[in-house]
Parts: sequence; C-alpha cells; structure tokens
Amino acid sequence: MKKYAAIAVLIIIGIAIAYLTFVIAAIKIIIGSILLVVAAIALLAVWIMWKIDD
Repeated sequence: MKKYAAIAVLIIIGIAIAYLTFVIAAIKIIIGSILLVVAAIALLAVWIMWKIDD
C-alpha cells in the first residue's frame, strides 16, 4: 500500500509540474504577444513620422 501511495504522490507532483509549466508558458506567450504589438505600433509611428518629414 505504501508503494502505491508513493507512486500516486509522484504522479500528482508530475501533473502539477506539467500544469505549472503550461501556465507559465502561456503567460510568456501572452506577454510576448503584447510586446510584439507595442513594438509594431512604435515602428508604425516611426514610419509615419518619417513619411511626414519628407
């Protein structure tokens, strides 16, 4: 019985680590997407300012 409890605990820990890894990766993807949009808007603003000066 003790062996099964140890295996169950290891499986639960493995699932928790996999879930946290997925959540952290999803958060990084969201932050990266937001930063990519901000960079695109900044690049567009620089391009518009460059076009207005000419």
